[in-house]
Order: sequence, then structure tokens, then C-alpha cells
Amino acid sequence: MTPAVSILMPVFRPDLGYLAEAIESVLAQTLAEWELVLVEDPSGTPLDALLARWPDVRIRYHRRNGQRSLAAALNDGIALCSAPMVARLDSDDLCAPERLERQLAYLSTHPDVDVIGSSLTIINERGVRIGHRQLPTTAPGVAAALRRFNSVAHPSVMFRKEVVRDCGGYDPAVAIEDYDLWCRLSSAGRQIANLPEELLRYRYHSGALKFESVHHVIRETIRTKRRYFANSLTMGDRLRIAGEYSLLALPPRVVLRLFRLFEYGASSQ
Repeated sequence: MTPAVSILMPVFRPDLGYLAEAIESVLAQTLAEWELVLVEDPSGTPLDALLARWPDVRIRYHRRNGQRSLAAALNDGIALCSAPMVARLDSDDLCAPERLERQLAYLSTHPDVDVIGSSLTIINERGVRIGHRQLPTTAPGVAAALRRFNSVAHPSVMFRKEVVRDCGGYDPAVAIEDYDLWCRLSSAGRQIANLPEELLRYRYHSGALKFESVHHVIRETIRTKRRYFANSLTMGDRLRIAGEYSLLALPPRVVLRLFRLFEYGASSQ
């Protein structure tokens, strides 16, 4: 029987403890009609032994032949998903038990919305809550915010597979494949919204931080805004871009610390 939702999880050099917790959070969902599609880029330690812990036919594992990019892995994963709705999840994050049920119900009753995300609970390495992130909830609010920042948390989303596939999927040529996808969909008139509930526990930890790529991500963010919204940027949008240019003069560690403080409201513990 075709599942109602495919959960797409790309995996590369995962922390096996975090990954086990992520899988357990899927198994604890109040919605039972799902499949979990793990797409692993080769990293020296295949997941077969770990996955044997859960002899559940809803868990599907695909190991790619070579490493390319996250966007390419996601596109391969979408092709493997059999459900009409695809939910994203990273291998170090956790779903609230009602996440799939809440998001599927929303998309079922809002046929004009193609992507639904949620607010975030921020946790540390030990799973302790250290902050939260609230995001715009309405489709107009998300669309307006995209001109300033990424107002959709990638690992929290559920989307209509056909819509994302028809718009070209994730672009392997860009470093911020999720922001690029949301901007492309929004520019094409597709609607994106967020539920106000914190349905994802987002793990903020040192293993996930890529200090060396911070400046590159800022430049790519500015480039994406100009690519999709050049003719519709407000003065406030342009001031935001000017502020982002100023961040390029700061050390990457300082930039990440500022982001954590202002976006997540996270403590230093």
C-alpha cells in the first residue's frame, strides 16, 4: 500500500547516536502511514548494521555509488519516494510525535499551499532545549520574509512531491539548495506556510557547524535574493543585504554566534 508520507533523510558521516534518536522519533509518530527513505552518500561506514536494529518494512535504505552534493542526494531521494507528500528530516534532528499528522492534515485542507514547515525547538548535543525559532506562518508572510532571510526551516518541511519535481527539484549548482528552492517556488506563485507549533527539535552542535563556509553562504544568500527578487526588493530588503555584506568583515565564528543569538534566542549552554 502506498504510504501517505515519505520521510526523506540524506545521510553522510552521521553521528550514529543522533541518527538512532532521529529514527526513533519517526517510529513514534502518531501517523502510521509513512515510509522513511534514507539516502546515504558513501562515508566508510554503511548503515546496514545500525538499521538492522529496526526490522520495519517502512524503513528503506539506499546507498549511493559516489558522493556528489546534498542537492543531488535529495533529488535522488525524491525519485525514490513513493508517497505524494515528502517530509524532510536531517539525521541529527527529532520530530515531535504529531509532526506528520499535523502537517499532512494542513496540506489536505489547504490545497493552495505546496510546502508547510514549522517553528523549531533548538536543542544541544544532549537533547536539552536551549532556544526556539518562530517563523512567519501565513503564505504572504513567508513570501515577504524570503526577500530578507530564509523563512522556512528545511528539515521541518513537508511538500507536495509533484510540485517540487516539476519546478526542477534542488539545484546542485548552488550552496544553499533549500533557500534557492523556496525562492524559486515563491517566484513561480507557489505558496509556502509554516505551522506555529514547534514540530521539530533542531540540534545545534559543533559537529554541524561549518565555520569555513559561513562567508560563502552569506554571498550565496545575497546572490539568490538578487536572482529571484531583484525587481521587487524594498528599501528594508536592501538594507538587510547591506547588513549581510558587513558581516563578511567579521570572523566566521562571530557571525555564527550572532546568528545563534538573534535567530534562535539560544543560550550559551
